[in-house]
Amino acid sequence: MRWHSHCRAYLRSAAEVVTAALQVKGGMILLGCLCLGLLSVQAQPAKPATVEGVRPPKTARPATPAEPTEDEGRYRSALIFSKVMELIRDEYVDEASVDYEKLTYAALEGMLTSLDPFSEFLDPEGYAAMRSETEGEFSGLGISVGRLTNHTLVVNMPVEGGPAAKAGLLPGDWIVKINGVSTKGMGFKESVQAMRGKPGESVQILIYRPSTNATLDVRVEREVISVPTVRGVRILEEYNRGNSRIGYLRLVQFGEKSVAEFDAALQQLQNEGANGIILDLRNNPGGLLAVSVQIAGRFVPAGTVIVSTEGRGGISGRNFFEAQGKTHFPDLPLVLLINRHSASAAEIVSGALKDLGRAVLVGEVSYGKGSVQTVQPVDSSTKPPIAVRMTTAKYYTPSHAPIHGVGITPHILVPVSLKEEQNILRRQNWHLLSPEQQIEVQDIPDTQLGRAVNALQAMQVYGERKQSKQIAWVR
Repeated sequence: MRWHSHCRAYLRSAAEVVTAALQVKGGMILLGCLCLGLLSVQAQPAKPATVEGVRPPKTARPATPAEPTEDEGRYRSALIFSKVMELIRDEYVDEASVDYEKLTYAALEGMLTSLDPFSEFLDPEGYAAMRSETEGEFSGLGISVGRLTNHTLVVNMPVEGGPAAKAGLLPGDWIVKINGVSTKGMGFKESVQAMRGKPGESVQILIYRPSTNATLDVRVEREVISVPTVRGVRILEEYNRGNSRIGYLRLVQFGEKSVAEFDAALQQLQNEGANGIILDLRNNPGGLLAVSVQIAGRFVPAGTVIVSTEGRGGISGRNFFEAQGKTHFPDLPLVLLINRHSASAAEIVSGALKDLGRAVLVGEVSYGKGSVQTVQPVDSSTKPPIAVRMTTAKYYTPSHAPIHGVGITPHILVPVSLKEEQNILRRQNWHLLSPEQQIEVQDIPDTQLGRAVNALQAMQVYGERKQSKQIAWVR
């Protein structure tokens, strides 16, 4: 009787395992194996045979349950996902909200955004918007936004000349409401889409400015945003001393048009007799990796490592990105201006030229966004495709110093107050100011630019003395 009761218990347990096994791949194979196991159990005698003087073997301890394999984990996750989706479709109160595609997109969006603030799911509309931004033209408010750790929607940088910049939005502003709806309950993608739309339509935005505890309610009209790449190309005549002719240009972002525009700006400054360059990367949010490598490569010999990336494989999976082609200014004195809003590709350029001893950096510690996002289409049946933008690696400077979460520290630290920062932004948007506003800001000094000029002039003097000594030595 005892053996029969054990057998019945075993059969019940086996039946439960079979039921579960039938729900995953390979269930029928497992069922066949279990049936063979049952036959072998029934054929065994109740007690092991013994030989006099020989102890029967000890009963083996039950094996510790093995960890689920990767395949088992994959099938279990897919099973849970499909069960929850069908439960929602069967019982959720609003039937119009349970479309398969809508639920799938929402789940994938949550999956990607749970990884870090820079990974995201791109449906066809999102993919098209991403492409428009990198190509340099899109419709909207002209604003780059992100999420704080408390999920607050925050302004990273208003696009220069865009509607948000004209309305007075500044980096660090919190977007509290969009068209009267609180952003606290919105998903990140939903909030971005609420600000995008057709040119000519307006959006009501409630802003909270933590630096002053001020609340602003502004109406911003959407426009077709043509993102500039290079601005302010000129010789700084007001700073010229003796033979010094300082060329200045400001790179607003690293887009698909940036290299051609940057080369044209360098050529213009060269034609005007520039013997030193100030490259202003303040408030530059970054852009394309390949473009940053080409921009930095204009100042170092071909084959010089500009940046490296490391993914999950660590050093063993390290990739190097080198300067290519002709160098424009291998020896020209160079100063870079950076601040706490200089990020990503701007940090790649500044970190490389600092490490290589090619430039002096002036300003503030940069933002510290040194992670690589790779856009990977996952369904090309739609036009545009469905894709994911996912963090796959981190950037390192030529000396293998990390950028992410650390930033680039300038040689000469020149912190500025919030008021000074706002004035710098206004001066950078000089062409958008009224005549009265231009008069108001024209006499306000840019202390960071002034220190950059001083550093460049010192480099020019040192270079002239070094050259004269070399010539005397040769003679």
